[in-house]
Amino acid sequence: MTSLRDTFPERKEEIICYPPPSAIGPEAVFNRVSDLVASLAVAEPQRGLLRTALTGLKLQAQEDEFLIFARVPLLVYAGCGGEAMAAVPLAAATTLLFLGIDILDDLADGDLPGHWQGYRPSEINLTATTLLAALPQLIIAELDAPASRLAAMQRTLALGLLRMSAGQQRDLALAGSSMVSPREVEDLVAAKSGAEVAMFATLAAQFAGAGLEAVNAYAEFGRTLGTGAQLASDCHDLFQAPHSKDLANGTRTLPIALFLKRLSGEERTSFLTLLEQARVDVAAQEAVRGRLRPSGVVRHCAFMVELYCQRGLRALEQAAPREPAATGLKALVDGISFFPQKDRG
Repeated sequence: MTSLRDTFPERKEEIICYPPPSAIGPEAVFNRVSDLVASLAVAEPQRGLLRTALTGLKLQAQEDEFLIFARVPLLVYAGCGGEAMAAVPLAAATTLLFLGIDILDDLADGDLPGHWQGYRPSEINLTATTLLAALPQLIIAELDAPASRLAAMQRTLALGLLRMSAGQQRDLALAGSSMVSPREVEDLVAAKSGAEVAMFATLAAQFAGAGLEAVNAYAEFGRTLGTGAQLASDCHDLFQAPHSKDLANGTRTLPIALFLKRLSGEERTSFLTLLEQARVDVAAQEAVRGRLRPSGVVRHCAFMVELYCQRGLRALEQAAPREPAATGLKALVDGISFFPQKDRG
């Protein structure tokens, strides 16, 4: 997930420093992930597949400055008063979940990165399934917490994956669609990315033993953060990435939906034809970008992301996390916003 400040060059001056909840950070999580993969795999061929998947995780970490999948569990757990070190195994579980989801997305989009070259789709699918359906559950089962708390976490995990599966099904159905509304796209992003980060935040709050009100507040924080971050990332893919994966896959992201809403008749038909050409033609991708940039849809998206940022900050007020985790969580919100923190009051 990439910040809107990469889409708007004027935001680049607003460099954000992300304070860790303690001395523990994503590097410790990645080390734990590697150790767990090595110890939990039951056969060497399986271990090899999982190590290849971790290659993709390292590449993702280089591209994603926020590392929401690792930071959110650490920060939420610390915000609830726990020691961040105790949450490292949980953050490892959410990292593996993120990785499995990411691999399935790449498979569905036909956009697998180079480190999977030479592997059959069936092997890659098996790897993603293992990351989603075996390793996180084993990790959570071994956490130091009462059995009732662990059972609640396993239920949160199952429900989160179920919601995301439904969202992914809707996403696949909309690819290349000529009829899509901005609200439909927004709801879809909330059902996938929003549900994912909500699940991560909920698991951490439950593990920390937070009360129901706080758990719900952290879940809302995760939902708004994940939704806003994905909307921002979609803008980056469309306007900044050298090659737009979304255009190549025919994905109807928010800027596209907003622009289509304004068109009718021949103008709409012409733009839909251009979108179809952009799936295979780089020049057509640039033509799409040329149509969208002066239209104001990116600014519209920036304000929509800001609405999610404000909702996230309100959810944090309800959750009342402890410092320094509270500052770290607010920094994640500021990181996905186009508007500098000082302009928000």
